[in-house]
Amino acid sequence: FCSRRFLVCAFFIYCIYLLSQNIFQMKKEEVSQFYDQFSERQIKIGVNERLIFLFKQLKKLGLTKKSKILELGCGVGAFTYLLSKKVEKGYIEAVDLSEKSIENAQKNIQKNNVQLFVGDVVHYQPQESDFDFITLLDVIEHIPIEEHFNLFKNISTYISEKSLLLINIPNPEYIKYLHQHQPESLQVIDQPIELSTLVENLDKNNLEMVFFQKYGIWEQEDYHLFVVRKKREFKLRHLADERTLTQKITKKLRQKLDFIKFS
Repeated sequence: FCSRRFLVCAFFIYCIYLLSQNIFQMKKEEVSQFYDQFSERQIKIGVNERLIFLFKQLKKLGLTKKSKILELGCGVGAFTYLLSKKVEKGYIEAVDLSEKSIENAQKNIQKNNVQLFVGDVVHYQPQESDFDFITLLDVIEHIPIEEHFNLFKNISTYISEKSLLLINIPNPEYIKYLHQHQPESLQVIDQPIELSTLVENLDKNNLEMVFFQKYGIWEQEDYHLFVVRKKREFKLRHLADERTLTQKITKKLRQKLDFIKFS
């Protein structure tokens, strides 16, 4: 009797698993179809203020003409295009769930060092490795929250010690406002991503946040920007020992100027 009961329970759990997998597959297909249609609107929008702001942030973080970048969720390639103008001798790998979006991106970006692929960023395995930057720009709010752990688990398998992961999302409070007051402006999946939820998923996958910024493009504080890296063991390193002679002289001068200014 006990073994029969166990088999019934196991079968029931397996059915639930299959049902959940089927629901995720349906969601993925629905999202892909939405962005196939949405791609025409994205083409008309092109490079906007938000993308220019994010491009400038990458440059501040060290983007060069030789950088190696993985862009997860590239859409029609508007940001990819910006990157390609700067990264002349490096490598750009961009991926999106929408086949139509990738087709449009390939028409507009025809450079040997830019590779575009159709794929699900949650499970995507890059063609290259050892990236300087990995980007998730306005992407994770469109991925079911139940999949976020798997997304960051997958990223943790290929992010290197030198890689910086940039995540940009709408302010969750702004998304909540839109759900209440302007639901017609939202995409097929457009969910608020709370800071605590994001940090938890990062932490569980050996990733850590090193920078956070609230900023506004069209509304006051309508976006959140995060810089993430692979967790590192703390090592005591004296900054003074790592400065060059020029840096030491410059720091001394600044200290004296600060002392005069604030004393």
